[in-house]
Amino acid sequence: MKKVLGVIKKFWFLIPLVAALLMFLLLPLMPEVTEYVFSRGLFKVVTVPVGAITSFFPFSFTELAVILAIPVIALIVVLLVRKLRNREENLDKRKILVKAGRTLCGFISFACLMYMICHGANYYRLPLEKTMNLDTSQKDAEFLLEVCRTLADGAKSASAMLEQNDDKTTKLPESVANEFKRTANGYDKLVSDYPFLWTSVNKQKPVLLSEPWSYTHITGMYFPFFAECNVNIAQPAYLIPSTAAHESAHSRGIAFENECNFLAFLSCINSDYAEFRYSGYMLAFTYCSNALFGYDIEMWAEADKLLDERMRADFASNNEYIYNHSSHNTGTIVDEVVNTVNEVSESVNDTFIKVQGVKDGVLSYDRVTQLILAYYASV
Repeated sequence: MKKVLGVIKKFWFLIPLVAALLMFLLLPLMPEVTEYVFSRGLFKVVTVPVGAITSFFPFSFTELAVILAIPVIALIVVLLVRKLRNREENLDKRKILVKAGRTLCGFISFACLMYMICHGANYYRLPLEKTMNLDTSQKDAEFLLEVCRTLADGAKSASAMLEQNDDKTTKLPESVANEFKRTANGYDKLVSDYPFLWTSVNKQKPVLLSEPWSYTHITGMYFPFFAECNVNIAQPAYLIPSTAAHESAHSRGIAFENECNFLAFLSCINSDYAEFRYSGYMLAFTYCSNALFGYDIEMWAEADKLLDERMRADFASNNEYIYNHSSHNTGTIVDEVVNTVNEVSESVNDTFIKVQGVKDGVLSYDRVTQLILAYYASV
């Protein structure tokens, strides 16, 4: 017993890592326990107060951490080297290195546990279709086309209340900061029926370095350690509201991307603000029309005819945005760098999703269509 206690005392800093590993291995086997103990319990207890604090500030702590990471790490290394040089005996140097190693391992260990509590466990909760009582069974192409008509009509109705830029694209009525304050409005309508969606994180953060970030093809990111929703504001304006709503879903305990996209759509179309309704309908139309393309090209052509001038201009602006931040195989150094960033970013994102147990990786994003169809089948 003394030996066991001695080992624990010596390696106590690895206890959080062991706890995180046990959560990673056991929670997938207990979705109901994960749902009610972790996702609706411990996750809320930890992230709600943290999110309330970080939401109070207008800048992104995540972006600040990324900017400061390299100089801080460099400073720590310099200080460690200086400390080692000031010690003449090898024994002292070994103690310093061991202490530094234990500190680093302890930091990583604690970070792993906090990740599992603040986000990772949510991958193993009950699926959204079960908690929201949605039938995600296969729907036929005719129903999919009808949903596309409904979505197009919704987009047109909302866009009639919004101004346009000179190039016919949609113009947001408020500043980005004020738009983010409106994100919670649609969710407030859902919380009464789905209390598990409640959160105190009601302000998303604009990323100042959005332009270079666009080359990763990532339009938003939830950083669980700060319970912070970060949004790429370089993307076309019509996408910003639904992206903010998507990241907000993460802060409400939803981990899967397809579920966050569905909740972004659902919260947006329930919003009092036209720009959010338009963004939500456009998001859903994109997924449903793409799915229809895979079913029947002629039906897809019918859906394409539903687009008006405003919708076509916004979709075109997004295509241009993606093109301008992608590699074009020109052979130049700049193009090679862009291509590398694109590939690394997508590979890392795909691997991260698969590690959480999503076998099809980034392809799971397209599964949002099932939830959209299930929603319209229930109304």
